Amino acid sequence: MTHQHYPTFAMHTGLASIWQGVMALIVLLAALAGRMPGEETGMSLNSEITVVPAPGTVTIDGDSADWDLSAGVWSYNSPTIVAKFGVWTHLMWDAKGVYFLARFADRTPLRNPTMGKDFGMSWKDDCYQARVIFDDGTPDEHQMHVNMFYSAPEKRPYMIVKHGGFMDKAPFDETGPNRPDQEQKWGPTMDKAGGTIALKAWANGKGYTCEAFWPWSYCRTSGQPLKPGERFTFGIEALWSNSRLADGILNDKVNRIFMFRARKGWGQAVISATGSLAKTAEQESIHAARLKAFTDYGTYGSIPIAYTVAKAPGPRDVTVAIDDASGKRVRNLIGQHPRTVGANQELWDGLDDDGKPVTPGSYAVTIVDHDPVEVRLVNSLYNAGTPPWPTESGRKLWGSNHGHPTTVATRKGDLVVGFTGNEGATGLLRADPDGIIQWTDSGEVADAALDERFVYELSPDSWISLTVVRRFDRETGRNVPFEDASKSVHIVMPVNGISPASTLAVSGGTVFVLLIGPQNRRLVRMDAASGAIISETDGSALVAIKNRDETVYALQTDGAVVVLGDDGKPGKPLFTASGLGNPARIGVSHDAKRFAISDTKTNQVFVFAAAGKRLAVIGKPYEAALRPAGAFVDTDLIRPLGLDFDAQGRLWIAEAEKSSRRVTRWISGDAASYALDRQFWGGADYGAMSGFAITFDATRFIAHGVEFALDPQADPVTRPTQEKPLIFHPALSQDQRGFVYRVNKHEYAVTTPGFNGPHGFMIAKRDPAGVFVPCVQVRFGGKAWVDRNDNGQEDAGEVHERFTDMAAYWSSGWTRPDLTIITTSQHIYRATAFSPGGVPLYDFAKPEKPANTVALTPHEQGSTGTVIMNAAGDISDGISYHTVAGKQGRYPNRYGRHDAPAAQRGVLIAPFRTNGVIEDVPGVGSVTALGGDRGEWFLLSMDGIYLSSILQDSKGDITMDETFVGQESFGGFFWRDEKGRVLAQLGGASYRIVEIAGLETTRKQALTVSATAQQIEQGQAIAKARAAGTASEPKELTIAALATLPSEPVSADQERTTPLIAGVSDTVVTMPGDPSRTYRVALAHDGKDLAVMWQVADASPWKNGSNRFTHAFIGGDCVDLKLDVPGRGPLRVLVAPLEGKDSVVYAQAKAAAKDGPVTYMVGNNPANATNLDVVKRMASATATSKVGGSGYSVLLRVPLADLGIDPAKAPALSGVIGVIYSDPLGTNRVARMYWCDKATDLVSDVPSEARLDPARWGKLVFSPAK
Repeated sequence: MTHQHYPTFAMHTGLASIWQGVMALIVLLAALAGRMPGEETGMSLNSEITVVPAPGTVTIDGDSADWDLSAGVWSYNSPTIVAKFGVWTHLMWDAKGVYFLARFADRTPLRNPTMGKDFGMSWKDDCYQARVIFDDGTPDEHQMHVNMFYSAPEKRPYMIVKHGGFMDKAPFDETGPNRPDQEQKWGPTMDKAGGTIALKAWANGKGYTCEAFWPWSYCRTSGQPLKPGERFTFGIEALWSNSRLADGILNDKVNRIFMFRARKGWGQAVISATGSLAKTAEQESIHAARLKAFTDYGTYGSIPIAYTVAKAPGPRDVTVAIDDASGKRVRNLIGQHPRTVGANQELWDGLDDDGKPVTPGSYAVTIVDHDPVEVRLVNSLYNAGTPPWPTESGRKLWGSNHGHPTTVATRKGDLVVGFTGNEGATGLLRADPDGIIQWTDSGEVADAALDERFVYELSPDSWISLTVVRRFDRETGRNVPFEDASKSVHIVMPVNGISPASTLAVSGGTVFVLLIGPQNRRLVRMDAASGAIISETDGSALVAIKNRDETVYALQTDGAVVVLGDDGKPGKPLFTASGLGNPARIGVSHDAKRFAISDTKTNQVFVFAAAGKRLAVIGKPYEAALRPAGAFVDTDLIRPLGLDFDAQGRLWIAEAEKSSRRVTRWISGDAASYALDRQFWGGADYGAMSGFAITFDATRFIAHGVEFALDPQADPVTRPTQEKPLIFHPALSQDQRGFVYRVNKHEYAVTTPGFNGPHGFMIAKRDPAGVFVPCVQVRFGGKAWVDRNDNGQEDAGEVHERFTDMAAYWSSGWTRPDLTIITTSQHIYRATAFSPGGVPLYDFAKPEKPANTVALTPHEQGSTGTVIMNAAGDISDGISYHTVAGKQGRYPNRYGRHDAPAAQRGVLIAPFRTNGVIEDVPGVGSVTALGGDRGEWFLLSMDGIYLSSILQDSKGDITMDETFVGQESFGGFFWRDEKGRVLAQLGGASYRIVEIAGLETTRKQALTVSATAQQIEQGQAIAKARAAGTASEPKELTIAALATLPSEPVSADQERTTPLIAGVSDTVVTMPGDPSRTYRVALAHDGKDLAVMWQVADASPWKNGSNRFTHAFIGGDCVDLKLDVPGRGPLRVLVAPLEGKDSVVYAQAKAAAKDGPVTYMVGNNPANATNLDVVKRMASATATSKVGGSGYSVLLRVPLADLGIDPAKAPALSGVIGVIYSDPLGTNRVARMYWCDKATDLVSDVPSEARLDPARWGKLVFSPAK
């Protein structure tokens, strides 16, 4: 099986070459500003491919073993992402035809959902489209668009050919006219001529090979083979589910976006008489040179460290650390840098991690190498999304993360489910009858209803601290504004703080809303089109309302079911339901012959016939706030709320309880009884925190107190996982997390390392009924209880009253698999014995105080506070470490949550918690996993050796797959299972379980190096020279005065040497650590208007999926201008592509006359709310954009008077200008990058992102008007 090649990295070997390398780097940095957009990203440009002779018989089987791979071309949009989105193309020939081979790097290979009959849509997913012309410009010309892909639904490959151009009639584009005559002659496939195709996934799951044969008899009119030296036209378009590239072009001026039409720019394929060429090696060298401009894995210094990487299957990741004679770490030189097998050399500049020169002398060097660490999906639970992570098709995640399901509504074949308590997950979803999600929205929902065109939601929206009604297009999920004068995206209801049991219905152009407030119930009628409130009346007699088509039914407090008239008044009772405790909602079958009523007192659902006869009861009656402990009876309910019948007569029920976030589907054959058909779980709480990893049984996992048997045939990409609930553990259900260990044949759930704001910890022992019951309970600053007599009660002699240990940040300490406890006060408590029933016995009055403590400063840079300990007694918090043998130090942690650069190998990005420790890793012993706040995890040994990062940094070039968890992924565990595998549970919308492979290949070697005074002095000079080559941004920006302002944006692919605005200086802003993420901006005015021009390098250009203009800044791509205007205060002018249009949004912090005020708030943190007095579309401003192959450009023009600016009176302002970047799908923001203000990394807290804070802004100066 073929694999992508790694670049090689030349190591400097002497001081002369050291200085040459330093000067080359400085020149490179200085020249970067003059590169073209394509070059800024290191995009490949291959204008010619060599067609080598086939070395023998070639079998088309998707394998390259019989190929001459010496003349390939490597295509990519950036050299940094070739392992995700890169493709090698190879061509061979013989007397029979042309052989084609493409080697795709692809994390989700061969998943194109297109079927052959729809091949015209295959470009939306994994696909290769070759633009080919034989005998170009002659009467025998044959233009072919060869479309090659694997249809996942049909499980077969396709090679389909489009002949000629794309237009039937003039005017034609460059491809010329369509050629139906050629299609009739040769057909749409090469099958009859002997052509064939095969596609094969790589064994490592990271890509696939596409191999094909094109007969000369099909390709050329003459049917004759070309001769050496002759050529044909060949262009490359490679497509992935969420990326694409164009290559095989003559120059970088060719429009890569519309490359399929740009025939004059397609490249060439040249027939070669010989093979075994150096073309592939040249491509690898070109890639290595391009990569070095973005990610330099070289080392620079004066002290050589020579070592050998022993024989291995491929390149290895290498870490080099340097300690002084006492065992104290002085320098972490490199971490996880790729190196080739064989002799290698690093260069040390003689400086420590703080940039200070070390003392001359001898130093111990530790070198660790291993195979690149891989993450492989094992299973997932507690989210019925398919899959339960964002993908190329959107954020189709099941459920909210702070709340629970609230409602189910149906109409014809549509199913709508709502959830409350949401932060960036799903509040509203539409699914098909099988529960496969079609679209989602992120609001918070009490209830939903459907008419023929729209879905209406009633939202107790804690994010804006209002109760509102919104409407969405049924088919697309687009938020459709109401048709009032303001085109409001929502209508504010007159009652705030409503209960989630509030309901709404829609009929005949009227929306009925039953608001259950803190003091009373109100029935509101509003016009469905304009949103105008028609009436507001007393609703105290009503429990719930529901529409079935155009009829609105109401459940009254006396149990009567009535029909509401158009005026909202009840008609005569259809029937009166008896035997109800606390009825909450009503559902109506599509034929209106069955009615279902949920009862939150008895935890049951009652089904009645239209005449009032009780047909069935779902669930056993019991009164409780939680499910009973013990075996999970899945046919029983807890707090059933919203419910409805679908078109097939199945009943869907939402359970509104945080520890049982479940929607169930029930079927009935005779309407007299209902059987449980399906369970849809989720979503996990924020960051998937409330879990327990069962370390000795990887087939089970505990989430929100429910112990599940995992789906043994999980395929979360194509179907919801079918985990089976086994046992409910109340003690583990309320904001608890930890591990389950087996000791002395007993099983224990431990709640260290702790939840958010921990107040203590506990150990729970599984009782004979299988339920975990606390047997050790510790309260920080309070008492510690050990159930010595195993009776579940606090008895005399069991409580230590003065437990003085305290929590630190998110940690309550750590409990090892042998139940040894280390608290964040770094006191150790060992089980001195076990009671006859298995209770571990501790003496909390006598803590053990280890000598090898670490400094814990959880609220300061450089520490996490989450202490951890291995079997040997070595202590670490993931950053600082101190071994029993006396080695100590800390790994550099230079960046906070908001100011970190792009992810780089060996660099910690916002670490906040250790997630576990594993033993017996070859070479290094114990390893911990440190969770980062931007999505990456970092694997370090317990003596501070950085081994690898895993997962993806949200600020980088992300792939929307199972390895992306995003910011604030607070959950997670790291352990070794009963099979010896290293497993991790990742945070996110589900409890995602993965295997971490590669640590088993770890090797360590120790060397000694001497550092002389002369070498250290030379190293200082080298470091100083490198630092001098770092570019810096200007301290202030000039708004140039022009007689005429530009009227349209520049081309998105315009060369950087050409100013954005003639006569105006550009300002370039580049993300530290990632030169491919850059933009330039220019500002000008004419005394009346302000003009701002951006040109942004972006691999997924100009996408924003926000449903509401008020929240465009969190929906994806935006350009942003913030100003502090005298007399008006802080304001913002933001441009985003909303619903296909370039839209300008104006926001102002304070205003005497409020206009569309918005409160941006997280429901669980109202103190952090941001209030803006004005948020509106800015009609007087204009914005236009252009999208190109490497990014986009935007021109904003806005009247100065509408900003309150008179340059003559206020020649200088404070402000910032920046860009917000989307994920590849354009559904969410992943990075914010501004001139001057660098504390903008946070993209997971709406109030902070909405806030206008001039304290961090720079100075903008107006030039006098001309």
